[in-house]
Amino acid sequence: MHINRITILITCLILINNIVFAQENVIFFEGQIVYDIDYKPYEQNFSSERLKEMIGSRMILTFKDGNFKKEFFSSDGSKLSERTLSLKDKKLYSKSNDSDTVLWIDITVTSTKVTFEKLKDSVVFEYPCTIISTKTVVTFDNEIYNVAALYNYAKDLPINPEWYVDFKEGNFYEIMKVGKGIAVREVNKGLFWEQKLEMRSISHRKVKNSEIKVKLNKKSALKELK
Repeated sequence: MHINRITILITCLILINNIVFAQENVIFFEGQIVYDIDYKPYEQNFSSERLKEMIGSRMILTFKDGNFKKEFFSSDGSKLSERTLSLKDKKLYSKSNDSDTVLWIDITVTSTKVTFEKLKDSVVFEYPCTIISTKTVVTFDNEIYNVAALYNYAKDLPINPEWYVDFKEGNFYEIMKVGKGIAVREVNKGLFWEQKLEMRSISHRKVKNSEIKVKLNKKSALKELK
């Protein structure tokens, strides 16, 4: 009986060591992904092509150690805007190409109510994915709406959720603890149109810190978005 207990204990320790070893040897994604963006307007006031010109028909995500830069381009290749997450600053920056003002939000402050639900796993673009649906409470014209979104996080493009332990805004940390990967497809059902982002190409490569920095010049003005 004593021998059986020792055998069981040794077996458990081996399993625990194997799990810890596997976790420590996960290679987190680093590189660049290009997404195509499409729109489905709910009303005739908006056209898909016009939205592509105004908001973007393509997004380039550059990602390293949880920090990222998202650059949005119109159909003719013109850069429209960019969003940059700096975990060191604990800020998410946003800048339009036609403005010198750089807006930022404090990611440690929860100002947007977002709930989420894990759905059944699926395969998207040959990537096994964790599927998460979200609902965001937004106010428009003094009316309150629940805006839905669906994210397909690739298990083979892992990220470390603990990078985002301080990212409280939009329930982001809690979502990443479940998602644990880079999204290969994203569907946002807004108030006036549906926006879909789908991965077109991916490049696994080393990213320079300069590629994901907020670029400021003498004319740049920082302003908190509240």
